[in-house]
Amino acid sequence: MTKKSQIRLPEESVDQIPTQASTLKAVVVSVATFMLLPLGALVFFFGPIFIELHFPTEEEVATEETSSQKGSSLDQLDVDDLTEEKKPEETVLDPTQAQSGEGKPDDEEEEATAVESRRHLERVGYFTYITLLPYVFGGLGVLCGICGLLSLVRIGITRLLLRITLSLIYPVMIGHAILMWLMVFELLAQKLPIAGLAQDRVTSLKLWWEISWPGFAIMLYAYWLNAMLCSRSVYAAFTRKQGLPMEGDRVLEGFRTHGHDPRSRKSLYGSAFTHWFILVLIPFLMTLRGCVEPYRPPKGAGDNAVPVQVVKVKKKKKKKQLKLRKDSAIIIDIPPLDDIDKVVEEMTDVVYDTTAMKNAKAGSPGKGGGKGPPGWPEGQEGAEIRFIRLSHAGYNWEDGMGKTNADKNFMREFQRITKFKKVRKYGESHPISHLDLYPDDGFPPFVFITGDGPIRGVGGSDIKILREYCEKGGMLIGDAGSPSFDRSFRDLMRRVFPGKSLLNVSDDDRIYQLPFNFPNGAPSFWSHGGTRGMGIKHNNRWMVFYHPGDMNDAWKSSGYSKVSPDMRRNAYNLGINIVFYAFNEWNDAIAKKRK
Repeated sequence: MTKKSQIRLPEESVDQIPTQASTLKAVVVSVATFMLLPLGALVFFFGPIFIELHFPTEEEVATEETSSQKGSSLDQLDVDDLTEEKKPEETVLDPTQAQSGEGKPDDEEEEATAVESRRHLERVGYFTYITLLPYVFGGLGVLCGICGLLSLVRIGITRLLLRITLSLIYPVMIGHAILMWLMVFELLAQKLPIAGLAQDRVTSLKLWWEISWPGFAIMLYAYWLNAMLCSRSVYAAFTRKQGLPMEGDRVLEGFRTHGHDPRSRKSLYGSAFTHWFILVLIPFLMTLRGCVEPYRPPKGAGDNAVPVQVVKVKKKKKKKQLKLRKDSAIIIDIPPLDDIDKVVEEMTDVVYDTTAMKNAKAGSPGKGGGKGPPGWPEGQEGAEIRFIRLSHAGYNWEDGMGKTNADKNFMREFQRITKFKKVRKYGESHPISHLDLYPDDGFPPFVFITGDGPIRGVGGSDIKILREYCEKGGMLIGDAGSPSFDRSFRDLMRRVFPGKSLLNVSDDDRIYQLPFNFPNGAPSFWSHGGTRGMGIKHNNRWMVFYHPGDMNDAWKSSGYSKVSPDMRRNAYNLGINIVFYAFNEWNDAIAKKRK
């Protein structure tokens, strides 16, 4: 090689790797490290809010419960508010329940709520570490910000500070991921909810990933910055020392060129990730398919009835009155109008209380002739009654039911009316595709779908799964939260059941008769697409029930929707009728399948 050609060869490059000091790269590393400061501040300020949202304190829940009870207190009969002269005599019409104690409040069974989840995490010691995480992230962000600013003065000590600070990110993020894993699967093992939602292996893994992936992303970010600090060009910018490529150069070039071998150009990192993804991750995810909790109602031999109470009002003794002829000379004193209004109001209260449940059939809830405990013959001993919503990609797909405790309030009312002990106190949700994961004898008797906007993200496989679920014995309950949902739900039904139409459910249909009687059909609430209940039949069975009037809005806690006591009571009772119908049809479908 001639001297001229040696001069043309760039001295700052060795095997195509830049080794000359780069001020620009050093500034990029400093600024990128400083940018972790606002990220840490966000976690510091909003982390505690996120924790309280998923694990509320007892005081917050008590306040929420009080608000809910105020909104529904007029719906329940309160005999203590009556005067001694009007106080009713109560008789339980179902003697079997009176003897077995079914009608008593279930004080011994501990309610599995978000508060209980918090209590359990506090007992095992995880919650203390969880509450410290926002402060740890915030402090680490401040440290990164300070070191990023100091490193703008490029000397060896500031580079060392950057390396130490960035290296601290690894144990913090790994510890965060491990702690979240332990927390999520500890709650799963104890069958406790998170943010009021039941968890299974699939949802627990998804939840862990949603919480942990930002930490992994920050670890990669810190790894890239450390590799930059260990490259010769950045090292030379801080220390003024020239030399051969460093370890960081090999890492960065490996990502840039897929390896230093120009013949294969394959990256060791990419190959390792591909093998891990194919051999480990995909098989693991495949094992999760089918990990849903089978749904079976409680086993028993009840009837299409509820254990209602008859309230008898003692009749007041009739006062003797002096009857006079209209042409009598005696002047009769007419009472003031205020007194008349008061008497009318008292009479109205008595009528309201005595007719609160006049349309309910009394007895043991379930199916089987009413000769046994409440439940269904094809059910399972000790099983829970659950409320499952279908999630979709549409706007506000749950219509705020989780935030407003709509499904939670309904299940609480369902338990109060039916006296079932095993009623899950919180709602669940999963996409349509998960309906295919339930066993043939353990699929949900009903699923609920609603939303404030159009239903989106329902593909061809979802259509097939939903159709098969409904035709084999399940029931889809649709509830319109807006006119756009009404239009999209009707379109969805045309796709799921081509050739079938939504029909008006007649006023004398069985679904309106038991356990509560609605002689005029489904009560109207809000009209987003009509006021009548509609449905789709298969083999003389309603497999779809659709209410275009936002029934669940009347289930929401006080402060979220303005409803009258009658409207709220009708919404609860209609929901109970639909659920009972779905359970009965599920029982018949399973019994037929097992023969």
